[in-house]
Amino acid sequence: PRLFFYPQLLLFIASVFVTAVKPKIQFDTSRDDLVGAEKQYHKNYLRYKKEFLAQDELVAVVESEDTEKNRQFVERLGERLIQETNLFTDVIYNNDVTMLGDKALLFFPEKDLKELLQTLRDYRPFIQQFVQATNLNSLFRLVNHQFGTARREENAENRALAKALPAMERIISQASDSLQRPGTPPSPGLTALFNAGKEAEQQMYVTFADGRIYIVTARPRSDDLNDQAVQRLRELVAQTKAEVPGINVGITGEPVLEYDEMAQSQHDTAVATIVSLVLVALIFIYGYNESGRPIKATICLIVGLAYTMAFATLVIGHLNILTITFLPMLVGLAIDFGVHLVTRYEEELRQGKTEPQALGKAVVYTGQGIFTGCFTTAGAFLAMALTDFKGIREMGIISGGGLLICLVPMMTLLPVLLLRGRQNVLDHTFPREIEKRARLEKMWLERPLLVTGITAGLCLVSLVKAGRVPFDYNLLHMQSKDLPAVVFEQKLIDSAKQSVLYCAVIARSLPEALALEAKITNLTAVGSVDSMARYLTEDQAGKLGLVGEVKKELAPIRFAELDDEPANVAELSATLWYLQGYVGFATTDIERENDGSGKEENKEVLDDFKSLDRAITQLRKRMLEDPQLAAKKLAAFQLALFSDIRETFGALKTQDNRGPLRAEDLPPALRHRFVSKSGDLFLLQVYPKKDVWQRQNQEEFVNQLRNALDPRNTGTPIVTGTPVQLLEYTTLLKNSYEQAAWYSLAAIAFLVFVHFRSTTCVILSLLPVGVGTIWMVGFMGWFDIPFNPANIMTLPLVIGIGVTSGIHILNRFAEERKPSILAKSTGKAVFISALTTIVGFGSLMLAKHQGIASLGCVMAVGTTTCMVAALTFLPAILNLLSHRGWVLGNKKPSDDNAQSTLGREEPR
Repeated sequence: PRLFFYPQLLLFIASVFVTAVKPKIQFDTSRDDLVGAEKQYHKNYLRYKKEFLAQDELVAVVESEDTEKNRQFVERLGERLIQETNLFTDVIYNNDVTMLGDKALLFFPEKDLKELLQTLRDYRPFIQQFVQATNLNSLFRLVNHQFGTARREENAENRALAKALPAMERIISQASDSLQRPGTPPSPGLTALFNAGKEAEQQMYVTFADGRIYIVTARPRSDDLNDQAVQRLRELVAQTKAEVPGINVGITGEPVLEYDEMAQSQHDTAVATIVSLVLVALIFIYGYNESGRPIKATICLIVGLAYTMAFATLVIGHLNILTITFLPMLVGLAIDFGVHLVTRYEEELRQGKTEPQALGKAVVYTGQGIFTGCFTTAGAFLAMALTDFKGIREMGIISGGGLLICLVPMMTLLPVLLLRGRQNVLDHTFPREIEKRARLEKMWLERPLLVTGITAGLCLVSLVKAGRVPFDYNLLHMQSKDLPAVVFEQKLIDSAKQSVLYCAVIARSLPEALALEAKITNLTAVGSVDSMARYLTEDQAGKLGLVGEVKKELAPIRFAELDDEPANVAELSATLWYLQGYVGFATTDIERENDGSGKEENKEVLDDFKSLDRAITQLRKRMLEDPQLAAKKLAAFQLALFSDIRETFGALKTQDNRGPLRAEDLPPALRHRFVSKSGDLFLLQVYPKKDVWQRQNQEEFVNQLRNALDPRNTGTPIVTGTPVQLLEYTTLLKNSYEQAAWYSLAAIAFLVFVHFRSTTCVILSLLPVGVGTIWMVGFMGWFDIPFNPANIMTLPLVIGIGVTSGIHILNRFAEERKPSILAKSTGKAVFISALTTIVGFGSLMLAKHQGIASLGCVMAVGTTTCMVAALTFLPAILNLLSHRGWVLGNKKPSDDNAQSTLGREEPR
């Protein structure tokens, strides 16, 4: 015994070390790694990511009815992300000219450039005063001077001053707002200076739902940094929320969805493993009315699980979203070995055998069924290793190998533990009463035709709905419903006029890119196309001329040196008091003029004056509440304002109008997206009209692109991106599991044939599987449970798991040539082991991850239906066959009138 005990103790310790310390199991969150790189579509995707530095985007979604709060948040968060150059790149949160580089104006239509030029001319008086100002106090002193010297007449200076009223109101309002918020305030931006409307401001940012949703996008610097980037982005969002409260903010994007999915799955699986381990032990203890042997079997199970974790660490090295569920599965499956062994061992003890004799017979007779059952179930898993889907192959290797590994301590360590310790004296007591299970079993053993008819009827009822069970390809439906990343992804889907996912079409030249764009825009499934091709090929002579005029208009502008000292609150308050006086006089004059004429021509200007008056009152009140704090905060605000305006005008003055836009002139965020590293490939981002998480929309969109651009399937141009990956990924996954089911069926049929040397036995052992599967799919149909990329795993598994019951029953029938099963240890073991398997899979139903929960539900139902078919329909068929003289095998009936091990109804 020591040769089996101490080496396994050392191996257990070594396994824990390998799994938790070195080399340590890793968790792979990327869905892309689930697909083998040998697939051409995946090669295209990897090439695209490599050539265009196309790490998937992280998206911060900012939502509120207050567009100014939204703007404040994205400005603050965007600045923080730009500073984190070790983790983030290609940060986009506005379309400011300073972010677009020295060719920025060439991105604007000629019409917009003409409007910009006219705006600069209209606002020249205000701009000239603004550039002379060094702080807020000097700015509004200059404004007061203009009010004081203004004549009461219609002239250009007064019109410019009237147009500047909303700009002044916004500057004052945001200065007041900065006193209430922590952190460095953002500048009001150029829109504040030029009184751009709501629509123009939204064009400066990436917005949805009419400005109710703003977004910030960034990319991790590399795929290896995805997890760190997601965690850090959450921290930065939390910091920014403290500065801009009262808004709803979350992060999403594929890296976030994958990270959160894995985190949720890890939590769900850990809970399921613990729950299943505890429940399996309790079922074992309750079913046998003892604790010693069930606990010993549970200890051997834990040892086997540790071995399996080490095996997974050394052979695969990581767990992914598919393989992470293997632990609770193995808990429910591997404990069955111990259930059958302990049950037969106790039965033989009641027949008067000594402990070694009872154990020997249990290992020899029941051991055959245990080994064959293990091999068939492991074969169902290992059949997955023959598929084309990398993630499924890993699942097959880890779970199939794990079952075989768990068999080792169950058949070596458990016998050692069973022979040690105090044995139950009542093990040698034979029960006097006929067991309730025997009476129950007679109900169907004596009525085999009725049982067959009922079984056939239930199959017909199930088949009515079985053929209508759909397959849900939508991966968002797999995630936890309340997961923030899923919630905000859905918000973007619902609020966008088109899908937020896009296909990537790679062109080998700019002319080809233009030609492809022309084809793509005519497709009915396409919403829009983003590309740099039209900017890099258009005739920009007119734009270049307008840019030159803008530069000429701004050339005389010289900014005064900025004041970075704390604001003088007393002086600023006095200046604003004077300004408020001028505003009051102007308001009175306009109201008097309107009253006298009876016209409302100046209503808009009057409203602007009243808004400015209210803003001044609020700012002065807040400043005087804490002058010392206000001095520091206003200093930060005015520095941000004047620095931003200076940088913006500086960027406009230095625009390059010497030649048209070239690829190398693009800012990094755009160049990385649309031009390859080599510079000879150009990307078109093609956005679908409809939500391509939905399978029908997905197929329509991708197929239209492929048929229009590459009808002969030559691979040129490359069409890739997330919609293509989703389509191919889910298709391959579904086909691979279906393929694995056929491989599993063939492998199991072969193993059963080798074990029994009988084709009839192969058919009989698969009967519970066939019937149970029909009932299971019928259950799904009647209760509207679709197949999905998670629970489709049941196809190969239910074959491997369901057949084990048939094998044990046929094994006992070959030994005794009696169809009665439930009254014997085999029937009870089949029942208890089915319950433990149901618990193992059923514990997954506690998961918040909808895919894992559905896998647990469907497998629990499948195991139940197979168990019921095995314990009722199969014995009834065996009874019919035995009456007709059919005999299985050459074994003689056992000399023992083998009865069941003691249950709770039997006295101890």
